[in-house]
Amino acid sequence: MPIRWRLALFGVGLTAAALFAFALFLNAIVEPGAVADQDELLSGLAESAVGAFESDPVVAEAVSPVAADVATSDQPFVMIAGEDGSVRYTTALVDGAPPRLPAALVVEAIDTGSSEATAQDIRYQARRWEAAGETGVVAAGQTTRVIEEQLTGFRGFLAVFAFITLLASAVVSWFVSGRALRPLKTLAATTDEIGSTGDLSRRLPEQRRDDEVGALTASFNAMLDRLQETRSRLESSLATQRRFVADASHELRSPLTTIRTNAGFLERPEIASQDRGEAIRDIAIEAARMTRLVDDLLVLARGDSGAAVELAPVALGPLVVDVGRTARHLDDRLTVDVEGAPVVEGDEDSLTRLVRILLDNAEHHGDGRIELSVTRRDGVAEMVVTDDGPGIPDQEMDRIFDRFYRGDPNRSGPGFGLGLSIASAIVEAHSGTIGVTSPDGSGAMFTVTLPLAN
Repeated sequence: MPIRWRLALFGVGLTAAALFAFALFLNAIVEPGAVADQDELLSGLAESAVGAFESDPVVAEAVSPVAADVATSDQPFVMIAGEDGSVRYTTALVDGAPPRLPAALVVEAIDTGSSEATAQDIRYQARRWEAAGETGVVAAGQTTRVIEEQLTGFRGFLAVFAFITLLASAVVSWFVSGRALRPLKTLAATTDEIGSTGDLSRRLPEQRRDDEVGALTASFNAMLDRLQETRSRLESSLATQRRFVADASHELRSPLTTIRTNAGFLERPEIASQDRGEAIRDIAIEAARMTRLVDDLLVLARGDSGAAVELAPVALGPLVVDVGRTARHLDDRLTVDVEGAPVVEGDEDSLTRLVRILLDNAEHHGDGRIELSVTRRDGVAEMVVTDDGPGIPDQEMDRIFDRFYRGDPNRSGPGFGLGLSIASAIVEAHSGTIGVTSPDGSGAMFTVTLPLAN
């Protein structure tokens, strides 16, 4: 059964239960009240008749000329009876004869002054009278059919009221449940459209209500935001991977071609020993070049896979001094300056490779001196590598860290264009930042910031 039907039926059921309890409560109040009202009416009538009879005990006729038949009349009547219960006067008849007063009613009224009883579907209120040395009772009576008719009318009214209320409850419950479930229908329709079209940009209309439906709408839209962001990242990652594979294939094609050409050349028996040696050297050079390329690709692949770097406290100053000392071919060009003793959380091998990449880049692209400095500033360790080469054009600043990117031939060396990409990946794995500027349009200044160890 649809939820809307269930909610509507649940609302009607609750209303019906409430109406039933309310009807029982009203009936419990109205029924005794109706009996009490009848007794009060009959008591007043009996007492009035006693006063009138005691002031004038003469009765002309035993039966009133206007006596009504209790079987068809609902009007109250009066009876005057003697001490033995014999009727002296009556304003009502039953089957053509005066009603018969219950003996117990007469006895109790004479003994106590008043009594009440119900007999033959007639309610009586009796009072004692005393006149001319005699004693008797005055009884006021009325058919109990009056109470039954009143209760029947009241219950009929309750039934009509309950029916109208239940009908209104059903309509309201149907309307309210439809309003409440409308966002869920929109959610289902939107989900179906997203599933069929794959359009994650679709969103549910914002709900201004602070309730469960509003929370569900906000949660669903937030989920779509995360899915769209994830898909965008995946698409970007796939595009990067495709570009990466294409660039790697292009870079590998050249050394492989050289190796295959020289291998084919070596198969010829008539080549001279000098040519054979040169071919072997070419193969070794290209094989070493391929090895470096594959090593660089493996470093980038590990970074792309999100492999965690094992971090430990590393003193950055001694590390750059050691790297500078090993770069003996730069002794006359390299200046190393360390201020303070910054210690960072990092992997020593990765940070060593980072420094070497930046020094190699400065060597290949610069013409003169290279400056390497390490300082502690604003809660981070800052490393700066500066060269005095031709500088970097503004349009290349955003692409210099791209893989396989090689800009102006004046700054391009013999590498593959992966060094700065690897440097960027190392810095990112250490939760740091790397940037480049070209002060005054000449030279390049690479700045690396790394968080200090706690």
